[in-house]
Amino acid sequence: MEPKIQTINYHLSNNTKNFIVKKLEKLGDHIKQNSESLKITIKKENDIFHIDAHLHFNWGKRIHITEEGKELYALTEGLIERLQNTANKEKSKKETSNKQVKINANNDN
Repeated sequence: MEPKIQTINYHLSNNTKNFIVKKLEKLGDHIKQNSESLKITIKKENDIFHIDAHLHFNWGKRIHITEEGKELYALTEGLIERLQNTANKEKSKKETSNKQVKINANNDN
C-alpha cells in the first residue's frame, strides 16, 4: 500500500513528506497487508492545519480520522497513532466476526 499525500493551501516539503512516510512505516504489517489505500490530506487555513486520513481495508471497511491544530508534526503523530489504534480495533472486530461465522458454520453441520 503506497499512501497518497495531498495538500491544499500548503507546500509539502521533502522533509515533511519524509517525516510522514517514516511515521506511516510504523503501522502494523496487518494494516499494510489488509488495506487497499491510504489517503492523507493536509489543508492549511491561516495558521491552522487540518489533516484527514482515509484508510480503506480490503474487506470494505473505511476509517476516517481528522486532526486539527497549529503544529503539523504533532498533528501527524497524533493522526497516525489514532489510525493505528482504530485499525487494530477494526482488525479485532473482523477476526471476531470471522470466528463467529466459522463457529456457526460448524454448528450447522
